[in-house]
Amino acid sequence: MVRTPIELYRGLVQTRLGDEMVGRISTLVGRFSDGVFAGQRMSDHLTRLLSLFSRLTAFLGSRTITDLNDLEMAVDLLDHFTSTSKWWVVSRKEPALVPRPSSRDPREFMKSIVDVQLGGDTLSRIVGSTEKLSHFLEEHGIADGRTREALCESFASVWALLSGFICRSQGRGTVIQGDFEAAYDVVRVLLFYIPFDDFKALTAIRKIGTNPKLPRVAGISMAVGFERKVDSSVAARLERLHGEDLVKVAVLTLGASRAVLTNSLRFLAQLVAIEKGISNIEERDYESMILRAVEMLEKAGVQSSIFQDEAAVTKLFKSLRFSEELAERVSLLTRRLEGLIVDSAGSRDFLLQYSRLVPRLLSLLLLLASGTRPLSDASLRDADLKRGLMSLDRLLSG
Repeated sequence: MVRTPIELYRGLVQTRLGDEMVGRISTLVGRFSDGVFAGQRMSDHLTRLLSLFSRLTAFLGSRTITDLNDLEMAVDLLDHFTSTSKWWVVSRKEPALVPRPSSRDPREFMKSIVDVQLGGDTLSRIVGSTEKLSHFLEEHGIADGRTREALCESFASVWALLSGFICRSQGRGTVIQGDFEAAYDVVRVLLFYIPFDDFKALTAIRKIGTNPKLPRVAGISMAVGFERKVDSSVAARLERLHGEDLVKVAVLTLGASRAVLTNSLRFLAQLVAIEKGISNIEERDYESMILRAVEMLEKAGVQSSIFQDEAAVTKLFKSLRFSEELAERVSLLTRRLEGLIVDSAGSRDFLLQYSRLVPRLLSLLLLLASGTRPLSDASLRDADLKRGLMSLDRLLSG
């Protein structure tokens, strides 16, 4: 295990909710106060879930008091459970939260859980697991009786909710023991195996996809002369020289990987245009725009040599030949971002009108994911992608 049970449970007990948290959580779950699930109000179950995972992220961040960032991560985790499918397919061997495109409205899905019934075997397993946890806490002197009871009650709610989510996702109305076993394992992986960056990455994805700058970036036009200069740059020449190595991957990334350098420069130039308050990038702006774009990347940890050094570009492109599994995750992530952008823009036709936005955004993500680690021939990893998401969020929010 990455984290031991004693370390984890003691950390949860010692971490308390910040002063604003109780009120914020109450506001968030208030709309579910009329529903009843597993003999208790849905709002009570959701309160315990959000409180528990807020304390978990605070503990993972080496803090003893939760803040609004922790609540944000807990809410995004809940959204991951309620708006997507197959999230319960996790592995202790290779633990990761895999971002997936939304397949349903999370609020309506949570309201529908009140119609789900817990079978007798499931209730028995929840009671047995709660008692086992209580005995473990008592045996190791973790917290007093009242605190142990509250913690066990929180776990019982989380197990029940996740069991219900899995059951409902599969179109059934009664939770079976297999649903509980899957939910129990998910919670165990979340507690002991999932890296802290995975929780932060879920929030980063949501913030990127709903960032109000994206529609403005998409609307920034580029003069033919500016485009011509980008296409004749050293970065473009290096892409043409090495791009054929990425034919297979390019298909899976909307062509973003093959044009990772020039796409990134174009997106950043559009971002700079927003800073300057201009709606069209002219040929005369090329030097200042590219210089500012490179400065932004260097601040994010990407060395400027990557746009001029052939050896550096070769290693960058080799790192982008990632595994089929990671390619699938990039595809799922792309669809997730597309859905968020469309919802935020309020128009289904937005990405048809601005078809270059997502490939350029994805190029910048791949550049940040690969360019912010020591250059090597090693393929891109899931952890690199998560780090890239957080860097992209900071860059857009800066």
